[in-house]
Amino acid sequence: MSSVSKRIWWTLLLLGVLIFLYRVRTVLTPFLFAILIAYILHPLITAVEERGAPRVVAILVVYAFFAAVFGVLLWVTLPNLLKELEELGRKLPRQAVHLEELGQDAVGFLRRIELPATLEEALDTLLARVQLALERLAGKLMQVLVDVFANIISLLISPVLAFYFLRDHQAMRERALRYVPAQYRGDAQNILREVNTALNGFFRGQLWICLFVGLFIYGGLALLKIPYALFIGFVAGLFDIIPYFGPVLGFLPAAALALSKSPLTVLWVLLLFVAANQIENSLISPWLIGDRVGLHPLAVIFAVLVGGYLLGILGLLVAVPAAAAVRVVADYLLLRRPQPQ
Repeated sequence: MSSVSKRIWWTLLLLGVLIFLYRVRTVLTPFLFAILIAYILHPLITAVEERGAPRVVAILVVYAFFAAVFGVLLWVTLPNLLKELEELGRKLPRQAVHLEELGQDAVGFLRRIELPATLEEALDTLLARVQLALERLAGKLMQVLVDVFANIISLLISPVLAFYFLRDHQAMRERALRYVPAQYRGDAQNILREVNTALNGFFRGQLWICLFVGLFIYGGLALLKIPYALFIGFVAGLFDIIPYFGPVLGFLPAAALALSKSPLTVLWVLLLFVAANQIENSLISPWLIGDRVGLHPLAVIFAVLVGGYLLGILGLLVAVPAAAAVRVVADYLLLRRPQPQ
């Protein structure tokens, strides 16, 4: 078989695998969460293993530690969080009515102003489009929240899957490399090593950033006496893993709840989110993540939009790591791969 025919068959095989993965994307969710857990826990497990513990024992020790930590956190925060969710469920219909009344008052005020007929018609069209856009945005936001909490269910089996990733990752990598032709095996190992380095820093750094944003927003909202501060802080920290769009998604429910207190409170909430975003982008993100992913902001935004379009909320979460992996492969093959003499 000629080299051209081999390339065609490999290309078709790759396309077939990608199509298959897209068709079973819903099943992939717990596996992706498991990979995330494995990346985060691997350094701790390695540290325990270096003290003489077998691999399985080291994994179980780290699992037990985090189970205890999460158990304490749930014991402290879950009652308040459930209480806030219950109150929020009762208040949302009244809040929707309140926002609708505010919109009607604003429209009535604008209509009382004498305007030229052409300008008034344009204003009516603009207000109708704004109302439609807000309705669609509210619907998409609620769908995102539903998708997030639905995917959290996948976390129930993800630690089990992560256990096998952590225990057998060396054997799995060696077995996968057997299917790579010998002349390309060195390149494959180098690419895997660089992808692993990029994703290691990104996952662990992003986890700490999300934790900071959630606590910062919760503390600021608690000081401002905004209701449901714990729930909003949790949502803000969760959404912050989505670059550029996450802070906006986290701000919208906070602004809607702050509006029930006063319009000035919405401004304070906005300043709080802007401050968290500036601290994250200026100080924490460069320190924890730096330029490990090596992607221009435009590339990040494009990847997030494509990921959200193809896979929904899951695509938003995996878009940047996937784009970083593609960047590493392209960079190695096109720019830095040693050329034969």
